[in-house]
Amino acid sequence: MAQVLAAVLARLPSTHREPVAPDTSGADCGPALAPAALVLAPAVVALAGLADRLPRYTGNAADGTGGRGLTGFIHRRCRITPADVVPADARGRPASRDLEPTMDRTVRGGWELVHSTVLVCPAGPGWATGARVTHDLARRAAAAAPAPGGPVPASGAEPVRELVLTAAHVRDWSRATGDHNPIHLRAGAARRAGLPVGEGDVVAHGLLLGAISLALAPASGTVDLRFTGAVPLPAGGSVALHVDAGGGISTGGHSALLRR
Repeated sequence: MAQVLAAVLARLPSTHREPVAPDTSGADCGPALAPAALVLAPAVVALAGLADRLPRYTGNAADGTGGRGLTGFIHRRCRITPADVVPADARGRPASRDLEPTMDRTVRGGWELVHSTVLVCPAGPGWATGARVTHDLARRAAAAAPAPGGPVPASGAEPVRELVLTAAHVRDWSRATGDHNPIHLRAGAARRAGLPVGEGDVVAHGLLLGAISLALAPASGTVDLRFTGAVPLPAGGSVALHVDAGGGISTGGHSALLRR
């Protein structure tokens, strides 16, 4: 993942670049982006596990792309919290640290909504006590259902970074993380999934946007990523991203990611 981030941030105009501390991860990834990758690692692990569990609940079958489970789903939110504060159970007693994965599914407004929480422990150097990861996904359940929420205007905050994201970066992120949802790889799949994008477009992974955000605006403690809009790009093309001081990302005048 760090190598993909290094390739993306290499596209920053030189006037927007700042020195980055030396990489101590041992990964040969050019600029030191391992810290951002380490912070996001438990979210990648949790999403892969969710992809494995979803077919039991949704009936998704293998489609030859590796997108089984996640096929057609849109990422809406990812929240990562340290696992050192163990929640209480229904009787007020400390719950087990070995939290069983939970999954809630509802259908509303023509969309199937999935809310999943899992404890990732160990979660790597970025999360010494482990990490509790929540993912929110949505999949269109009715062909005519409009995209949930509609486009969100950009925050208006002055962008402090501008960079170019390419379809090759998106494909590399798929290989690095194992997230082969067709909306990120096949032209037209995102539009058929209900996103307001062109027929020839693919969309960037939410966690790829999160990694870019964390690389340029580092976080400590809880990370809350809200994916407020798709980042479409031609299957062989590129798109300009704007990143503000708080790590928010926008493109084309619309918000794509908010950090809370």
